[in-house]
Amino acid sequence: MKQLFLSAFSLIIFTTSIFAQNTTNLPTSMYGIGELSASDGGHYAGMGNIGIALNRLGFQNTQNPAAITHMDTACFNFDVGMTISYARYSFLGNHSSNSMGNPNRINIGFRLFPHWYGMIGLAPYSSVGYIIQSEDEVEGTNGGALYSLFEGTGGLYRFYVTNAIALSKNLSIGANIGFVSGTINQEETQESSVIKYESKKKALYSDLGIYYNLNSSSKQHWSVGLVYAFPNIMHQTNNLTYSSSSTDEDLDVSFHKTKQYLPERIGAGTALTTERWVLTADYNWLNWSRNSSSSTLVEYQNQHKINVGGIYILHPRNSRSAELMGGIGFNNSYITLKNGKMTNLEISTGISFPIRYSYLSLGATWRKQMNNHKNLMQENRISINLSLTFGEKISRFKLK
Repeated sequence: MKQLFLSAFSLIIFTTSIFAQNTTNLPTSMYGIGELSASDGGHYAGMGNIGIALNRLGFQNTQNPAAITHMDTACFNFDVGMTISYARYSFLGNHSSNSMGNPNRINIGFRLFPHWYGMIGLAPYSSVGYIIQSEDEVEGTNGGALYSLFEGTGGLYRFYVTNAIALSKNLSIGANIGFVSGTINQEETQESSVIKYESKKKALYSDLGIYYNLNSSSKQHWSVGLVYAFPNIMHQTNNLTYSSSSTDEDLDVSFHKTKQYLPERIGAGTALTTERWVLTADYNWLNWSRNSSSSTLVEYQNQHKINVGGIYILHPRNSRSAELMGGIGFNNSYITLKNGKMTNLEISTGISFPIRYSYLSLGATWRKQMNNHKNLMQENRISINLSLTFGEKISRFKLK
């Protein structure tokens, strides 16, 4: 068992550098902490980023820390996933596209004691990736222009340890504690001068959850879940490097950046389970009002996320069955640019196959960014999420 823990911990540390890679090419990722990651590569990727009221066998829930008490108690439960995506961008009649692929999470779940469950995980939190080139006419010159290039890379990842306690057959509580960390690099090039900004960020991450199964009848039952995440300040180490071809020495100094906080989050969900169907809905509210922008063009706004989804169980009499999934979600961006609001529509579908003690899941998500300002870029993205959830038998250590 000790060797298994050490192997799992080493795998998480090894993948930290992989998660730090950027997974977006959206220009608006240059603001705030970048484009937020949905981290939806789990067993139910085919329903999108949903699960506050789901507590099911084979599902390592990252949306509600209390909803992991139905995992297989005879196994260490592993969940690894990756995402491949293709995005097409449109701006004022111009088009571009980009494709990318990255791992999107790794979880390890286990039972500590008869009513105490735990999970360790690592997942992307945000991503920065953009290249913007501009050309500005210089007044007083005959057609002279100043060319500028803006580039950004990096992002943040989230490491978390989950603890959940089953207080009864129907009621469980849980908590996540961990940290968000990473580095964002931004560079501005104008003629012979280059300014590089490096911002290393870290913050404590913590949230609480509760799950309750109402057991309405023998053929169907309702379940509900609630989640609260604390707003935590982000500690930053910021460094600026200035270099120019006209001088031999570089200027390397620290610079001030406005305070940033992880958002306060309140989430609620409900689910109805029958013999063949699971129908569920989530709502999340994220409070970004503690953050202020250093740019007059950008403002923070609170986020509202609504997701609904369903699962169709093909063989309900089997303890493990193939499942079909579908879901739809709607949310707004946490920033407004030039008073223009950005909203996202997401439609997902997927399928999950049981393989002995494992599940292989495949989900596809179409996302459209809908903006109410013509000077904001439009995005269409298709993502393929592949997830493998498997168990390592620990019958020798099974708790009585």
